[in-house]
Amino acid sequence: MAKMTANAMNVGPTVMCAKVRGHSCFTDLPEDMGGTDTAALPPETLCAALANCIGMIVSLTCAEEGIPFEGLTVDVEAEPNDEDAKLDNFKVTITMPESPTDEQRAIIDEAQKQSKVRGTVMAGSDVEVTIA
Repeated sequence: MAKMTANAMNVGPTVMCAKVRGHSCFTDLPEDMGGTDTAALPPETLCAALANCIGMIVSLTCAEEGIPFEGLTVDVEAEPNDEDAKLDNFKVTITMPESPTDEQRAIIDEAQKQSKVRGTVMAGSDVEVTIA
């Protein structure tokens, strides 16, 4: 897979629009933080990315393995850690449309471990910032 890239541009006082392969993703601040609340906070989009990535890999695996998955949900919660400027204590709940057997549960568990977003969140990653 090629290197993943994104470009974000300020499109309003508190609104950013990121472009990824022609797709747009907006973020904003809630009104009580001085924004217009037209989109999610950037950390909320990280939680959404984690939920979507795990849900996608689990869905693909279930389809391959013949495990019922249509309508599955993935809920993510995390606690803001303002002191260290990060999110902590991520909790992920995968709710399947039918109660999985122990064997299916093991397959689903192995699948969710293949999420690149999960792997990045768990391991952390270097972030190099250049101000041009």
